[in-house]
Amino acid sequence: AGMYADIVKTGPYSDVAPEAQLKIGTARERQKALWFKSPDYPAAVQAYELAADRYYDQPKVASEAMFRAGLACEKQSLTADRDQTTAGQAIAKFTDFMALYPDDPRVPQAQKTIASLKSEQARGNFNVARFYEKQKRWNSARIYYNEVLLQDPNSPYATEARQRIDQLKQRIQGTGK
Repeated sequence: AGMYADIVKTGPYSDVAPEAQLKIGTARERQKALWFKSPDYPAAVQAYELAADRYYDQPKVASEAMFRAGLACEKQSLTADRDQTTAGQAIAKFTDFMALYPDDPRVPQAQKTIASLKSEQARGNFNVARFYEKQKRWNSARIYYNEVLLQDPNSPYATEARQRIDQLKQRIQGTGK
């Protein structure tokens, strides 16, 4: 990554700089962060975003950078069990990619990835709702069950979330809270 950074630093608008900037992101994905066993996805995303911003006038490079940024966010989201923000970031990256490059052949893949990420968000919210329900924090649980329905109303979790919401409404009304 350092070698590619030197190439970009020396000639940011040379012929080899766009590819070197993309390779910085790839190297960061393969690199291990300090004291962690997971790749440094945030640094990879940052490198890809810089490539997309700096080389926006080169559609091939910019689209590749945006797509790779989305993939890196997706990979990071799979490592976060309770934190759904990276899944949201991945969805945003793929949505931007599809808006800016609607004719790109990877758009169907981006759409499938977005659907899978929304399902993952629904699963995460469902688990958080279950946690609050076990803690007898009914209103909090209901909020997260509602999030399941907002994230992916067709997910396997949605049916059970609807049932749990109905039960929680009765429970909340019964206790006067």
